[in-house]
Amino acid sequence: MKRLICMFRRNDIVIRIYLSFIVVLAVTVALIGIIFMRLYETNYMRSYTKTLSRQCSVIAGRVGKLAQKDRKARFSRYSADIDELQRADEIDVWIVSNEKAANPLTPDYTNADTESLTDEMYDVLDKAFRGQTAHSSNFDKVYGMVILRIATPIYVDENDKEAAGAVMMVSMLDRQQMGVSQGKYLLTLSALLAMLISCIIALGASQYLSRPIARIRKDIQRLVDGDYSDRNTVRRDTQLGQLESALDELAGRLRQINEERENLDHVRQDFFANVSHELRTPITVMRGYSEALADGVVAGEEQEQEYYQRIVQECQGMERLVGDLFILSKMQNPDFKIEKEPISMIQIFSDVVRHGRILGKDKGIEFVVDMPENEPCLIMGDYDRLRQMFLIIVDNAVKFSEKNGRIEIFLMRKEQKESVQLFVQIKDHGIGIPEEQLPYIFEKFYTSKLRQNQNGTGLGLMIAKQIAKRHDGDISVESTPGEGTTFSFVFTECSVEDAEAQSM
Repeated sequence: MKRLICMFRRNDIVIRIYLSFIVVLAVTVALIGIIFMRLYETNYMRSYTKTLSRQCSVIAGRVGKLAQKDRKARFSRYSADIDELQRADEIDVWIVSNEKAANPLTPDYTNADTESLTDEMYDVLDKAFRGQTAHSSNFDKVYGMVILRIATPIYVDENDKEAAGAVMMVSMLDRQQMGVSQGKYLLTLSALLAMLISCIIALGASQYLSRPIARIRKDIQRLVDGDYSDRNTVRRDTQLGQLESALDELAGRLRQINEERENLDHVRQDFFANVSHELRTPITVMRGYSEALADGVVAGEEQEQEYYQRIVQECQGMERLVGDLFILSKMQNPDFKIEKEPISMIQIFSDVVRHGRILGKDKGIEFVVDMPENEPCLIMGDYDRLRQMFLIIVDNAVKFSEKNGRIEIFLMRKEQKESVQLFVQIKDHGIGIPEEQLPYIFEKFYTSKLRQNQNGTGLGLMIAKQIAKRHDGDISVESTPGEGTTFSFVFTECSVEDAEAQSM
């Protein structure tokens, strides 16, 4: 029993399709059988009624002619033939005179009188006496069964306007009902046989229809198991082909997501490794200095102060690293929103250049600034973040410039079709960046091995790129070793009207 239940569960789709076929087929066969039986019975009785009506009309016409020519002997022989008909077909044929007519049939041409008739028979005869061929069918108390009555008027003279009598045929429908029942039996037997054959065909059809579903189930299981390879879809214009194409597309996206996840895992591992490395070095140094001070192996107050100064420097380095990590995590968080307002690029660079001259004072760095005059050069942004971004670039430019070097800052406006673009360039004439290192300078913890960058955290340029992205800007770099490096920025300028509307 359990094995049978498990088999049904494994093939539930086949069973559902098969049962659906059977239910639809059974309902269809039942409806067709009921409708056909009803039509068959109605058409059978209608055909039988027409046959009796024709026979009744023939008898009425023959009796009328015999009565017109007053051939009693011929009527007697004809009446004997009618009796044979009654015995053979179990039909009663009554020839009745219309007593209310001006010229009714004489008793010599009748075989019954109206006094022996039931009300139902008299109703049919009454219509025949009025010139109609009438019939009725219902249960008759005299016969004790359902009978069919048909009456046809008899005209002795063609010019007569009223019937001289009528011929009424009374048929007991038992034999006809037996024919109808036999037809129903044969129809029911045929329907059951057709149902049996259709069930066998439906079983094969359900298995055929469920085959693509089983194949799709295997494809889905393949995706669950981590196999994201493409499958070969032959017909993409069919519904199943479109479903298989959608699975291929899903597999491609899952494969891409899996690759991105693996890359993120590698990045995360590298990140933790780099952070651990960056923090371990100053901690190790601080521990060494602290143990030396604690053990009293430091000789003299001057050396102690030097050790304390080294510890402070290492603490400042770790503080700078943690701060950069905090800023970078906020910049990379999609839920973090920068509060933007109209900012003057001229004002930002005035502040940046002033700070840059302080940084480059010891090296004698000269700053050359070229900015538009009498132009606001407004963009929507965060003043502190933009200032931080440009200071990162200026700090690097000062760091990698030679003594008495020169740093050039250019700010240009260019009219575009639908907007005004602000182009910013910060160019130094320092040692430059090797070409093979350019693709990696915006990555986390990328630091140059040069002595000028020995105190760098490797996060500055990545922070600068994230700030530019948050301001819908772009940052790029060009460098030639021995000649210098140029960082370029592109922003969309906002109009004075937009700035006023934003401030309101």
